[in-house]
Amino acid sequence: MILDEGHLIKNPSTQRAKSLLEIPAAHRIVISGTPIQNNLRDLWALFNFCCPELLGDNKVFKEKCENPILRGNEKKASDEEKRVGSDVAKCRGPITLEKAMLNHIVYFLELRECIQPFFLRRLKSEVFREDDGEVAKLSKKSELIVWLRLTDCQRQFYKVFLNSEMVRSSFDCSQLPALTNLKKICDHPLLLTKGGMAEKLLMHIANGERDKFQETSDRISCKISFTMSLLDKLIRDGHSVLIFSQTRKMLDLIQASLLSRGREYLRIDGSTKASDRIKIVNNFQEGTGAPIFLLTSQVGGQGLTLTRADRVIVVDPAWNPSTDNQSVDRAYRIGQMKDVIVFRLMTCGTIEEKIYRKQIFKGGLFKTATEHKEQIRYFSKRDLKEIFSLPTEGFDISPTQQQLNKEHDHQVKMDESLRSHIEFLNTLGIAGVSHHSLLYSKTAPVQVADEEMEGR
Repeated sequence: MILDEGHLIKNPSTQRAKSLLEIPAAHRIVISGTPIQNNLRDLWALFNFCCPELLGDNKVFKEKCENPILRGNEKKASDEEKRVGSDVAKCRGPITLEKAMLNHIVYFLELRECIQPFFLRRLKSEVFREDDGEVAKLSKKSELIVWLRLTDCQRQFYKVFLNSEMVRSSFDCSQLPALTNLKKICDHPLLLTKGGMAEKLLMHIANGERDKFQETSDRISCKISFTMSLLDKLIRDGHSVLIFSQTRKMLDLIQASLLSRGREYLRIDGSTKASDRIKIVNNFQEGTGAPIFLLTSQVGGQGLTLTRADRVIVVDPAWNPSTDNQSVDRAYRIGQMKDVIVFRLMTCGTIEEKIYRKQIFKGGLFKTATEHKEQIRYFSKRDLKEIFSLPTEGFDISPTQQQLNKEHDHQVKMDESLRSHIEFLNTLGIAGVSHHSLLYSKTAPVQVADEEMEGR
């Protein structure tokens, strides 16, 4: 049995996963570009399907492997926790925990060595070869985080919503509705249509901002305003562009702005018939269709080859980092001959900044668990929990950008074309740029236990 997009069985409690496990097969193969999407139990589920019992029971795996790696991956982890997390991932055998960490001996699963014989990881650079066996020249991919400042209208909505009853009540029940509305404000306040939320918030907003909200101008949304300005240059310079959003409604607003400017576009979302999708993709790839392609991340982010595009705009970040990565890989895949630039739009001081920090944390977990090197611990759990709070440094500054620049600025090497392009971005009133491509490019110093610690 061979499963493509095998990460779809990451939840073993779903009917899909249970049904597949019941099908008898002498050999099982899972193919996935994103084996870990949210936590290490995703990896456990895939191996439980392919190699039952290799990583033990789900509960045991969580207690003896996932939890120590999680603790050791935090920025504020103690030296002992970092050492334990490192040893767990590297499988250095039985580790003695200090008293503060349950005061008993835990024998950790030898994660990396266990999975190594059954885990084949191939990079594009390893399979992209000429017929004669020599390595072909890969096109380059530059991923930029473009930090945007909320418009005055968005700031008003954001502040008012944080003081709303929905946010206050979310501490006692599900936080998902409140989180979703915060994300909508970062995209465009007009997305707050369910239950008359926009009208309720408008009652608490100054008259001047109410007037702006009634306008159809792009100035209401920093993302649409930036995207339109960026497209003006990209299309003028002859580029083809993919624009991904999590929601159809945001694509509707982007589409309306394109139409108002007389720009042609193609589009695929959940309402597009399967037969129509093939025609639209072919029109784009063959160059007969418009150079702007609008897609929802869930529908357009998997399985499609869209190598005509050499620019990708990810309008809003997903909690699951693999969702955004899959979107980027529609353009940057085998067959792409042009250099690709990715623009990930992020608003300063908002929930999006916290989503991005969560993405980085999850990405570090994957590399810690599967590669023989320790990742920089960028953020602590406290950083990830401060969701419903106004930014202490305001909406004009991104603490994440400052931290990433401090960590990686000295590594930045740009050719003249990319440097010139970033200079152009800075003329559009953005808060700054971070180089997403440099994440995990440095390893953390290995934590060496002293004699006293080893003697415990």
